[in-house]
Amino acid sequence: MLIGNSAYKSSPLLNPVNDVRLMEGALKEAGFTVVKAENASIREMRRLVRDFGDKLRASGGVGLFYFAGHGVQVRGGNFLVSTDSDIRNEDEVPDDSINANVILEKMQGAGNRMNLIILDACRNNPFAVKSRSASSGLATMNAPSGSLVAYSTAPGSVASDGTRNNGLYTEHLARVIRQSGLPVEEVFKQVRAAVRKESNNQQTPWENTALEGQFYFKVPAPAVAPSVTPAPATARPGVPDNVALELALWESVKNSQRSTELQAYLTRFPDGTFAAVARGRLDELTPVVPNAAKLPVAPMPEALPVAARKPPEAAPAVAKVSPAEPLAAADPTPPLLPPEGRIGTLVLTDIMTGIKKNLDVTVQESNAEKTVYSSGDVIGKDGKVLQVMVGEAVLQLVSGAMWTIPPKVGSTGEAGIKRVDVDYASAGTVSWKVLAAGEGKARIEADVAYTWQHSSRTLVKLYGKWLATYSAGQPLPESSAATMRRGAGEGSNMVSAEIKLR
Repeated sequence: MLIGNSAYKSSPLLNPVNDVRLMEGALKEAGFTVVKAENASIREMRRLVRDFGDKLRASGGVGLFYFAGHGVQVRGGNFLVSTDSDIRNEDEVPDDSINANVILEKMQGAGNRMNLIILDACRNNPFAVKSRSASSGLATMNAPSGSLVAYSTAPGSVASDGTRNNGLYTEHLARVIRQSGLPVEEVFKQVRAAVRKESNNQQTPWENTALEGQFYFKVPAPAVAPSVTPAPATARPGVPDNVALELALWESVKNSQRSTELQAYLTRFPDGTFAAVARGRLDELTPVVPNAAKLPVAPMPEALPVAARKPPEAAPAVAKVSPAEPLAAADPTPPLLPPEGRIGTLVLTDIMTGIKKNLDVTVQESNAEKTVYSSGDVIGKDGKVLQVMVGEAVLQLVSGAMWTIPPKVGSTGEAGIKRVDVDYASAGTVSWKVLAAGEGKARIEADVAYTWQHSSRTLVKLYGKWLATYSAGQPLPESSAATMRRGAGEGSNMVSAEIKLR
């Protein structure tokens, strides 16, 4: 949400409208869906803030609010002034402007994964002469967990509106946002250094942060191993690097709402790095034909306060697994790997941010009943999956049945599950089927639902899809992708996983 107010009646500003246009371009390049308002009235600003909170609640993504214009500090509170505000006395400020804390609370109440508030609103207070307590600049705001509040200058100080087409702060912010590979905190550090240098230390941007996760405006480019120089006889100058081609194509279609564009990626790279994620997106975009055999999904419940939480109930009993022929004639006992040493590395990738996390996968326990892996997966000696890692969640079988190892093409089933990687009650369900994936591989397609608790300690239901590919002879999926969301909104979390064997 971007708001830029320049056309004030009593104290117009030169650059805020230019600033929101500059930020709009930078944020769209970074993948944000942008709603922008120029010279907004108080009524319009209130409506925009309300709608913004609703959209954040539905999407669950990273929220960003940016304001350029007049900001007023009165009695320790920060108020953002609309172009039609008619403020004549200090006591009229709260009624005729937007309290910045209201915006912060609206974003925090959405329960989304991360929030950024950027206020380039520290110009001289045009109403200070009519006020006994109004101060210069803005007051410090406490950033709630999972959020960052950024100011164009230090609390209590005044920022320049700029002598060029843009304000000094926003000009540098838009430039640094476009640089790839910078964590969000590093973006603001570089902006601070640039603004201080250009202003001869007269203006020092400031942040108050309580972020808990990583975020990049521009995801760092994946590292590519140096290629061996080919012999002259086989050299093919001018042939594009295949990895770069795939990445470029994926970047161009990953946020598309058109199934034909996602299918174009899969046609070109059927076994590509993002193939599982692309198939998941296709499934979301393709209308689903009702199937009596599928587990019905309950309507999205309202968020439940933790204080009203009841003791965990047993997961619902569900249908048993349907029989099917095995993928290949083999001993039903899964090919469990020996307990000593490292099996390989599990690479978890947050698709929204590009952040990767590497986990060593080992056999933690192997006895006459089961084999336990450090990833959280547990497989019984009869080949039945008792516990499985889905995205970053570990789901334990409570009732019904999950698939077996090796997966049997054509088999389907439903299971009651609970998360065992969290310290709160999180029951749910899994409805799954096994499909052939070619080359002796099998693919699990599962509809998943479970309870999730976000930073405000409110419980909500997450729904999503998990796609996983198993290779013959391997007890754990070689690759997978999980997309979890609230209701019918956009995916609030997308995690892919790949095991690189030792």
